[in-house]
Amino acid sequence: MESIQRLLYRYIIGKCTPAELDCLRKWAEGSPERQALLRRLSDEDYVTRQFTRRELVRIDRPMADMSRRISASRRRMWAKVSSVAAAIAVVVVMGFTLYVYNAGGISLSPESSAIAAVEPDSVRLEDILPGSTKARLTSTSGPAVTLQAEDTSRVGNRIILSQNCPVDRIPELCLDVPRGGEFKVMLEDSTEVWLNSESTLRYPEVFSPNERRVQVTGEAYFAVKHDASRPFYVETPEQTIRVYGTSFNVRAYADDPMVYTTLEEGSISLTRRDFHSGEVMLSPGHQAVLDRNNPRVEMKVVDPSVITGWRHGRFVFEEQPLSSIMRDLSRWYDVDYEFDDPALEKIVFMGSIPRYADFATAISIIEKSGGLKFVMQGDRVLIRREP
Repeated sequence: MESIQRLLYRYIIGKCTPAELDCLRKWAEGSPERQALLRRLSDEDYVTRQFTRRELVRIDRPMADMSRRISASRRRMWAKVSSVAAAIAVVVVMGFTLYVYNAGGISLSPESSAIAAVEPDSVRLEDILPGSTKARLTSTSGPAVTLQAEDTSRVGNRIILSQNCPVDRIPELCLDVPRGGEFKVMLEDSTEVWLNSESTLRYPEVFSPNERRVQVTGEAYFAVKHDASRPFYVETPEQTIRVYGTSFNVRAYADDPMVYTTLEEGSISLTRRDFHSGEVMLSPGHQAVLDRNNPRVEMKVVDPSVITGWRHGRFVFEEQPLSSIMRDLSRWYDVDYEFDDPALEKIVFMGSIPRYADFATAISIIEKSGGLKFVMQGDRVLIRREP
């Protein structure tokens, strides 16, 4: 086993002698999986991607962050996981060789004939990629348009109909961001909106002279252009937010029992639409938590940078249960999942995950800090305890 590992290491760095190359060819002979591995290891781009992926898993910060988890019942497991993580942190090229090699599910032993079967059409954790910039724009005045990253500025400077168009004839637009997507749009008044996965924004192509009003579902970050003569309103099914020229985040997913409105700068107020109540004012650094089944609105002091981390390329978790974390990851990576044990849903984490890493990299941080294992089972991800 050690000799094959050493030969693969020398093969990666291009130091194999002719005799060693011949030995590797004989070792791979008759095995399509081993032959495919040699081809991958000779592909510089492939090796670079794999090494980069491994480097993305920074043990220091995520492990330090998640060590502050408040789930007391997990502390004994954490002590065990910390020692394992310390060993994992010592990354050398030989270890990387093993990582790349074992990722293919192939035995290292030269004598072994029991090679794991590889199904060409099966999905692996490594195959699940992060989301991308994409959306679908529909209008009451024309056909639907599929949008990509290069269209963000075009949507912001879309073809606007006559400014003198009657208000009742101004086309309504619907920007729909699917699972595995995100999109930024600039509205007619220069207000900027970032939409997270599985979110929609409805807005008029041209705002009326008296007010600016939009509807949102899912999650969106607003940087509203101040205009004292035209107040800006954001509506969700449960509330109406009045904006006084500011930046804030609203999270109103249908599968979440709570609606979160977080103010970053400026001033906003909100009024419930489903219960008769007064107007609630927010100041920067505060979050309004609306329970769909309760007329009360809870106010919390929060760090807005944590809430809006998704907009800056990171998932940041502050005392969040794994059930909530997985809802976010499943939307961004467009993947279905299930828990082997319902108790796992309640494990609380603190930490951060790179948003644009592949799925296997992202979940490896959770695995290492929580004593968990993510495995593919059919077309979905199964989350279970580490054996």
